[in-house]
Amino acid sequence: MRSTFYFAAWTDSGCLLGCDHEHPTVASAVACITFAGGYVIAAEKKILRALSDAEEQEFQHAMHGTKAKARQLSVDGKSTILLTI
Repeated sequence: MRSTFYFAAWTDSGCLLGCDHEHPTVASAVACITFAGGYVIAAEKKILRALSDAEEQEFQHAMHGTKAKARQLSVDGKSTILLTI
């Protein structure tokens, strides 16, 4: 068993639902998304976590065929990250 795997996820009636697979890549988990608004969640050592920036780029590419570009702006000392898809 890998220490990190991915699964397709969505919500229904306020509940988090997902596929029962342990996908080795973000792209393979994207193939299991069957509902609008579906997403991919990472599980590392059986603990759910958000996708890293690199994993998010893989997700965007698999979903939309584009590579996401992130840039950071600083306004009034506050950082804002813009994600262009």
